[in-house]
Amino acid sequence: MAVGDGIPAVFAIGPQAVGVFAAGQEATGIIALGQVANGVVAIGQLARGVVAIGQLATGVFALGQAAFGFFAAGMAAIGVVVQAGVGFGGTSAVSSKLGFWGRLHIQRMFDPHARGPILQHGGLPGWRIVLATVGTLALTAAWWKITGEPLREMILDL
Repeated sequence: MAVGDGIPAVFAIGPQAVGVFAAGQEATGIIALGQVANGVVAIGQLARGVVAIGQLATGVFALGQAAFGFFAAGMAAIGVVVQAGVGFGGTSAVSSKLGFWGRLHIQRMFDPHARGPILQHGGLPGWRIVLATVGTLALTAAWWKITGEPLREMILDL
């Protein structure tokens, strides 16, 4: 256990905590809690991780007021695969107009007796298929540049 500034430990508490379980203003660890949290599971105002929860969350699974991830949910959400909230993404869990490919009915994916299609797109015209493909590729590239590369480096440094 470490209490202090930047001393790595299994349990770390301090302004710049680094450890497996880290809590502090700038926390980095497998599980990180802090204003600026970086970790596999990150919870904080500015959270970056595989699972990120915070006001501004970026990661693979992002949940927050402003969320950017492969799977994102929040007040303002941008999701490469799916988003739930006001925003846009590859598919939307809210409205078919917010997803490039339409609305994804998540409950229908797991219910074998559910009626209707899993993806509701309303018949995509040719121009929308092109725009959806370009938009999804652009979101993927932006996610990798903004979140993917820093997240990869951070995980490798742990």
